[in-house]
Amino acid sequence: MNKHTNNQTNMKRGYTIIELIVTIAVLVIASWILIPYATMGDASAGQSASRMAVSHMLTAQMDAIAEQGYRRVYFYPNGSGWCVEIMEQGNLAAPFDANTANFAELKTESQGQDGFAIMNFTTDRRFQDISIDNVSFDGGSESIIFDPAGGIVASDGSPSTGGSFTLHSGDHAWDIALAPLTGKISVQSTGGAP
Repeated sequence: MNKHTNNQTNMKRGYTIIELIVTIAVLVIASWILIPYATMGDASAGQSASRMAVSHMLTAQMDAIAEQGYRRVYFYPNGSGWCVEIMEQGNLAAPFDANTANFAELKTESQGQDGFAIMNFTTDRRFQDISIDNVSFDGGSESIIFDPAGGIVASDGSPSTGGSFTLHSGDHAWDIALAPLTGKISVQSTGGAP
C-alpha cells in the first residue's frame, strides 16, 4: 500500500505537455475576449462625464426657469470641469470668481461638491483622466448663461449664438453643443471606438 501511494505522488509532481498547451490556449482565448472590454474604461468614464455635463446644463436651465433667474455654467480654463453659478441680471458680464460665486445647489442628483453644482475631475477618482477643451460660447466665452425663459444669453444679455466644448477620455472624445437662442443640447462622439 505504501509503495502504491509513492507511485501516485511521483506521477503528480509536474504538468504534462497537454495540460500546459490547454492552459495556454484558455489564457489566449480569454485575453482575446477580455482585452477589448478592459480598454472600454475610457469610453465608459467619458460617457458618464458627458451625461453629467448635459445633466448639469439641463438642471441649470430648469432651475433658471423655476426660480425665474439666471444660471451660468462656467467651464474651468484648465479643462478640469465646470460649475453652475446663480447670477443676477445686472451682473451677467462679471468675471467668474470662485471666492465670491453663489453656486447653485444640486436638487436632482447627488453628484457635485458639498451639495453644489460643481464638477472637478481632479478631485473625483472616477474622472481623473477626463479633460475639457475647445470651450467657446458666443465667440470665445468660457461660460453659457441660461435665462428665466430657459434660453441662452450672452454676457451682455443679448440672445446667445450658442457654442460648444469637447470632452476627452483617453482616445475617445465627445463634442457637446448648445444651439443658438434655445440652448438645445446635442452630443456627438468624435473619437475612439463607439
